[in-house]
Amino acid sequence: MVIEFLKWDSEFFGIKVGKLTIYDDMDFDPFLFKQQSNDEKFKLVYVFKFQKMLPWDKVLKADLHFVDIQLTMSKKFEKADYMNIPYDFRTELTDKERNECYKIAEDTSMVSRFYNENKIGKEKTKKMYHKWIDNSINKSFSDGLFLVKELNSVSGIHLIKTDNQNKIGYFTLTGVDPNYKRMGIGKNLWIQSFSYWANNSKIEIVRSPFSFQNSESFNFHLKMGFTKVEETKFIYHFRI
Repeated sequence: MVIEFLKWDSEFFGIKVGKLTIYDDMDFDPFLFKQQSNDEKFKLVYVFKFQKMLPWDKVLKADLHFVDIQLTMSKKFEKADYMNIPYDFRTELTDKERNECYKIAEDTSMVSRFYNENKIGKEKTKKMYHKWIDNSINKSFSDGLFLVKELNSVSGIHLIKTDNQNKIGYFTLTGVDPNYKRMGIGKNLWIQSFSYWANNSKIEIVRSPFSFQNSESFNFHLKMGFTKVEETKFIYHFRI
């Protein structure tokens, strides 16, 4: 059992952050975990458990805090359904558009497990979501992003990443201005990305991870044809 040092998270949040991934309950020793965390001077450790939750007694012995369930759902991609649909795909933004995207990303960050993590805080979480926008524009993580505009202002954003080798398309972030929710903007954005993939890739599967705390997101995935659960990840935080 080895706790992985997370360089990017540590540098961005200004504290030493680690990660432990558990696939089998029997592999997790709470006392050894706490000892390693303290010896390595971690301030925050993410603990990921797949498929089912950790036994409650191990959670208590390890002083873990349950913070989220992340589901990854998927759908088979039918290219022919989306070939002739227009899309607004961006790898450049005006300053005004970027700031409007930042604001939507900030609103979306409030359902993140980082937002209420006292070792990180709301402001650093907002900056992290700003970074997601920046990384979509410079293509260092996402391919780019899709926009919907209302009254000449950005009302919805959608970031994607394409794994051409494995023929998988990933959703990385979707956000809609609270003033425009339930107006079909999310559906519009997702269909734009389907059209982009239909015309520019050979993907066969679309996968979308999201927090189960957001019940609206779960129901929306079902409505959009995401009926297969690829992965269930239970997330805990250990705080020094």
